[in-house]
Amino acid sequence: MTNPMNKWKLDFGGSRALSRVYDTTLNPPGFNQSVSQTSHHSEHAGANTQNQHHLMSKRAWDLALQPIKSVPMNMIMMYMAGNTISIFPIMMVVMMAWRPMRAIMAIGQAFKSIDAEYPGSLIVHKMIFALGNMAAIALAVYKCHTMGLLPNHASDWLDFVPPAERMQNVLFGDTFV
Repeated sequence: MTNPMNKWKLDFGGSRALSRVYDTTLNPPGFNQSVSQTSHHSEHAGANTQNQHHLMSKRAWDLALQPIKSVPMNMIMMYMAGNTISIFPIMMVVMMAWRPMRAIMAIGQAFKSIDAEYPGSLIVHKMIFALGNMAAIALAVYKCHTMGLLPNHASDWLDFVPPAERMQNVLFGDTFV
């Protein structure tokens, strides 16, 4: 008796294809080859375009929500950078602002891969993509404010005006004289 696994072999000759002698002893009980082939082709033909549209929509939303998904991680990175003015936190803030600006400028290239195949309009997706990147830019501007790099008082612009003194600490905002 020969081993049934010997019927599967790789032909390294001229055809270079996987060859198999179709033997019904290898199929499970109750398996019908002709029924499985016809049902597979009929289901595949009707659902292919619908499945393709669903996958393209999923890909478009994934691309649109990508900047929003990265905001929490960027918040953690900005927290870990600290508020001191040194080269590493400044580099992190600059990169935090530069990457979203570059992504907004190249919004057409970001959606170019799915633009031709997507059945509908990508305007909403592009707006959400831009809003997510603007949130990242706002986070970088807030970090610049907490580091004291943004001029927000008259004493930052004029030498003869004394710097503002903090009267009290508030939870959300600054209270100055």
